[in-house]
Parts: sequence; C-alpha cells; structure tokens
Amino acid sequence: MGIRRDMDLQFLRDLTAVPGPYATVYLDDSHDTEDADRLHELRWAEARRQLEGAGADATTLEALDAAAATAPRVGGRAGRVLVAAGTGPPGERVRLDRTLPEPPATPSATWAPVPDLLPMLVEQPEHVPAVAVRVDETGGEVFRSQPGNAPAEVEQVRGDELVHKVRGGGWSHLAMQERVEESWRRNAADLAQRVDKLVAATGARVVVVTGDARSRSRLIDALGSRAAELAVQVERSGGPVDVDELTAAVDEAARDVVVADRRALVDRYEKATGRADGLAVEGVDGVLAALRSGAVDTVLLDTVFLDGGVRRDRTVCVADEPTHVATTPDQLRALGSEPTGEAAVDAALTRAAAASGAALVPFPPDGDGRPTGPSMADGVAALLRYPVPSGA
Repeated sequence: MGIRRDMDLQFLRDLTAVPGPYATVYLDDSHDTEDADRLHELRWAEARRQLEGAGADATTLEALDAAAATAPRVGGRAGRVLVAAGTGPPGERVRLDRTLPEPPATPSATWAPVPDLLPMLVEQPEHVPAVAVRVDETGGEVFRSQPGNAPAEVEQVRGDELVHKVRGGGWSHLAMQERVEESWRRNAADLAQRVDKLVAATGARVVVVTGDARSRSRLIDALGSRAAELAVQVERSGGPVDVDELTAAVDEAARDVVVADRRALVDRYEKATGRADGLAVEGVDGVLAALRSGAVDTVLLDTVFLDGGVRRDRTVCVADEPTHVATTPDQLRALGSEPTGEAAVDAALTRAAAASGAALVPFPPDGDGRPTGPSMADGVAALLRYPVPSGA
C-alpha cells in the first residue's frame, strides 16, 4: 500500500467537487530569456483565444487573466497549469494554479465538463518527502528535502569539540582515545535524534546520508529503526555540503523509491488479476463500474497514448457527481444523474478517482517510448477495496 502515499489525489478533491465546465490551461512558463515576460503574455493570449473560441465565459476568462498576470515568475525552464471552474463567485473561479518543473510537452487550453488533470500528474515530480544529512565527527547538518528542489537546512547539530585522537602510548593516551570515541558516539546520537524527529514529522520516505564513511556508519547505527531502514549513503568525504550534489542524491534516491513502489504495485495487480475474489478489474467499462460503486483502491493508467494505452480521443459520459461516469447516458440516468456532457476518458477517470478517495498511478513510457506498466485492456485497470457489486 506504499504507493498511496505518493499518488494520493486528496489535494484534488475540493477541485473536483465543484460542478463544471472547467478551463484547463497548460503553459510554457519558462523565464530563461530576456524577453520572457513578453513571451509569457503571448502564450497566455493564445491560450485565452482558444478558451474563448471553445465557449469559456467572460467571468472565468477574467479570473484566469488575473491569475496569469500576478503569479510569481520562476527562473529557468518551467511549466504551469491553471484550472478554473465555470461556476461560482468570480473570486473563487481559479481552483488550481501550480508550477511544473518543465514546460508541458504539448501546451493546451481546453474548456470541458471536467478538468484535464492527468498531464499534470504525469509531468510533476511524485511526492517523495526526504531528509538529508551531512555528518562528521562533530555533528552535522539536517535538511528537509523534496525531489526537484534544493534541500533546505533545518538545523545544525554541534557536539563535543574533543574529536581528534592523539598518537602515543600509555594509559593517559588510551584514556584520551576512549574519551574521543565516546565524544563521537554522543555527537552521532544527538544528530540521530534530530533526524528521527524530522523523519516522523515529515513522513520522509528516504534519508540521504553524506559525509566520511566512519561518521556515516556511526550515525546509521544510532538512528531509530524507521530512519535506518530509509537510509541511503552517499560516498563522499566530509567538509562543507555541496548543495547540487545533495540535491542530485535526493532526486536519485526518490526515483528509486518510485520505481520500487511501481514494481510492487504491478506485482500486486498481476497477483490479483484472475483471482476468484474479484479484487482487480481492467478495461474502461470495468473500471468505470468500480468507480461508480466506490470500490476502487488504486487506478492504474498507461499514459503511452499509442497502441494499448489510454486513448485521449475516446470520450465517456459525465455528470455533476464526479463518480457518476459511464459509457452511455442511460447508465448515468439509472443512477439518478442527468448527463452534463462528454469528457476524455483519462480526464473523467482522474476526476472520479480523486472524488472517491482512490489513488491513481500513471505509468509513463520509458526512455524509448515503451510502456512501463502491466498489460491492461484499454490501458486502464484498478485494484479494488472490495468486489464490484452486480449491476454497478
């Protein structure tokens, strides 16, 4: 169940609870040239024209105008996603405004019954909270970190100054060496205590430890069981921490966590497929029925929009109730919902998953464009909390 910590859609529940239609805009928001502000204005103007041509109302467009004009600029390459509801008070129309680490592969502006959220989930880094530590014989520094961002120092821990052994013989030198060893242990224990607290407070899923080999070993021995299990050592000498090196180490460790989570999820799905208990379904019809019945634990989506992947040009029927989504209007009417329109199947699935409290895991292609997820009919499947009731 570890995957749910990463792909939980709780932050989208409030957004999806608002009746549509929705404007969804994916912009290149890079500010890496002298004319970046002018390019931003032109990109937004083009997106606005697309929305207006698709039928977006003036109040929603004005709310998006204000958001596009006032948001802080991020230096370098970046993307941005804006989602606005076509209903509600003018000041509450913009429901989501988020920066992406890279410009969107395909900038877009859509006006549809449901928001277009899957590209954002695919393109943004997965949430893997991390703690990073630089340790030496005198203590060290503890950092809170998030993949894609430079680690932010939380505190420095400095212990006893008696940290250097002396050469020579005799009982006095032996006693001094024992005192130095004890000083090292106390310093490591103090630092470990801070790390344990931060791991518990942040829900960290990885602890990156850098410093000389002996100091790393002492720290890990002093950590609590949870932090020690999460520890990843970075081979380097002591000295001032290199932020770029630490950032790269955190990013690599977070990617390893994501890969392991997805492997575990694929294994869980493959074991559940075909079992008599009915705790896995595949294909659009089966997953929609499970979402309507509230049975979905995790939705799996193949985002290779080619043969076998989720087809973005396929549409399904939606209603104001986010989990009321079906392949035909009659299926919705049988639930007591009147269809409000049609939406791309991936957008409808994402909205329904968020509203139902399910997790969603998109499987992007690998470096060669090949699928990374399990084999699934229509490119979609779900792991269930309980079997889908008959007739759902």
